[in-house]
Amino acid sequence: MKIDMLLYYLIIFAVFGGIIFFMNRSQKKKQKKEEEAREAVQVGDEIITIGGIVARVVSIKDDFFIIESPADHSKMKVKKWALSSVVTVHEEPKIN
Repeated sequence: MKIDMLLYYLIIFAVFGGIIFFMNRSQKKKQKKEEEAREAVQVGDEIITIGGIVARVVSIKDDFFIIESPADHSKMKVKKWALSSVVTVHEEPKIN
């Protein structure tokens, strides 16, 4: 009886440990992809912030972007972590 309970707890521990491991792994992949996207932004790219602001990147500093709204050309300073997505698509260089 005690061995069955111990085996039951070991199976539950292994299942939950595996779930936590794979969830953590996928979260790290997502964070790495987001960081690569932030570093790949170039001046002139159109971006969307986490607040929903759609703007064009005018300047890039250490940890922030200077963006310009298309409507009235007002400029704002936005932290890099506030980047949600990049609308501009860059072509990958072809390697022959």
